[in-house]
Amino acid sequence: MSLTLGDSLTAVGNVILKERPFCTGTCSLTKDAGLLFFRKGDAAGWVDLADPSDTKFQVLLESCDQAPVSNGSSPNAWKMDNSNFSTRLDARLVDAGIIEHVTTELINLCNSTPEKIRSELFQLNVYGPGSSVEAHKDVPSNKMFGSLVVFFPTRHEGGIVLIRHKGEEWTFDPAAITAAQESPSIAFIALKSDAEREIAVVNSGYCVSITYNLYFDNSDTSATPQIGINEGVALHTVFCM
Repeated sequence: MSLTLGDSLTAVGNVILKERPFCTGTCSLTKDAGLLFFRKGDAAGWVDLADPSDTKFQVLLESCDQAPVSNGSSPNAWKMDNSNFSTRLDARLVDAGIIEHVTTELINLCNSTPEKIRSELFQLNVYGPGSSVEAHKDVPSNKMFGSLVVFFPTRHEGGIVLIRHKGEEWTFDPAAITAAQESPSIAFIALKSDAEREIAVVNSGYCVSITYNLYFDNSDTSATPQIGINEGVALHTVFCM
């Protein structure tokens, strides 16, 4: 990932004005980087989230579970656990410098002792027209300090992310950000666990995101661990059925 002048100025501004509990950025999707492989039971499929066809996107929705309303999602929302999907985006987090960007801006920018972090695939979410997510915070576990949410350039309006922390409030509009890019790109936001966040109502289209849990990591490994399905197995299943 090559950071723009705007990204650099944002980082400097965060230090000068006030430490923010989040950082953001964009990254172009190289060839096949938007591919998502998924399964439900014995059936498997794939979709290119850089430019999904209506047919393949519908198959994805049918393979997801309805998001429980008790978790703050409206009825027109879906989710898929990490054991049922795999994405080529995992490697991009490291190769494109996203993890390094998050480490610098969110952790080491204001810390005297450098930290290493790792990301762990958690969940796929799809928010349709009329859906929203109420204000909530992470429930951190051992060494988990936050989350990274990646938004794909699927066409939609609304779905603005609202972030609140210590009496301050910010907004992050993935639909506007991805639409403004010259080529298909993701928009991402990494947040510390104590930052409250919610997703405003999606007015039209479908907002698709993947969430990674973020952990402090003292090991020497630089690879992003993947918990999802093996994409090779998924491809064989799809094309050899």
